[in-house]
Amino acid sequence: MQAEPTATVRRKRSANPPKPASKEPQTISLVSGQPGSTALDIAYDLSTALSDENLRVTVLLGEGGERNITDVLRTRGIDMGIMTTTDLRQAEQTDATKRVVAIAKLYNTELHVLGQRDIQHVTDLDGRKVNLGEPGSSTQLLARSLLNHLGIRFTETNFGQREAIARMQSGGDIAAALFLSGKPTALYAELSDATNLHFVSVPYDHGLADDFYPASLAHADYPRLISADETVDTIAVASVLIAFDWAKTSERYQRLSNFTRALFNRFDQLRLPGRHPKWSEVNLAAPVPGWRRFKPAQDALEGRGEPSISTNRMMGTPSAPSSGNRAASEQLQKSP
Repeated sequence: MQAEPTATVRRKRSANPPKPASKEPQTISLVSGQPGSTALDIAYDLSTALSDENLRVTVLLGEGGERNITDVLRTRGIDMGIMTTTDLRQAEQTDATKRVVAIAKLYNTELHVLGQRDIQHVTDLDGRKVNLGEPGSSTQLLARSLLNHLGIRFTETNFGQREAIARMQSGGDIAAALFLSGKPTALYAELSDATNLHFVSVPYDHGLADDFYPASLAHADYPRLISADETVDTIAVASVLIAFDWAKTSERYQRLSNFTRALFNRFDQLRLPGRHPKWSEVNLAAPVPGWRRFKPAQDALEGRGEPSISTNRMMGTPSAPSSGNRAASEQLQKSP
């Protein structure tokens, strides 16, 4: 009796073999500014230019000033913040210099004084009601310092910028609203009817602190608010990208290092059309006096780290020279 042939069973290879599980991108968080502020626009530029399959930059709204420094120092999950040099000078009175590092100096941030038509000069605000933004904000800190320095007596209000402008447009008793934000600021580009409002001149006084600069606003910045043949004098301070000083052995430190590598290697992408014009001012090599540089950023500048960029690529509008950074201090911790 002949044996039946044994059937051979062949397994078909799957046309779509299972893919290995994709690795989740490392997430790093950045607290920025208010809606309509340049700090928020800059933060979104960083997120869109640097985020990829390995790194995700999340952006959080912030008020600046002491609130942002507090978030970086104490709030769980926040790694970085955009601050002004006046904020940092205030923070030097605390232990923040031991717990925070500077990644890069960014752009100049101009003071905008939007006033009623009867306010022709900042000194006209004497005895009037003036909006300085929300309590603890960068605007409030700088505006109080400036007005007190100039000997201007004022009644302070603390409305959000949009609400303050709406009150001024409707004939309210606010004489002017001050806002510290890099030009051009989206908040003012949104104004559809500003016939009763204009920018008020602010003089540069040599008695101001060293971190103030003379600046101006022009028609190209705000064509609806400034005529073609007009410029408005004002003052400015610098903005700085800071980070919590995580322990070098921690995962958060590695994430910050990867972010810094991406910032230096992809810096050209931040100057492409569609990004905020302020990127043309940024000089990654500019020092931040009194503050330690994040070591991976310093290594990149000195050619020791993985980031590899030329001096020409990382330089924007030259910044004023200043003294070197303060020596490294002891490191403290916060919960990741």
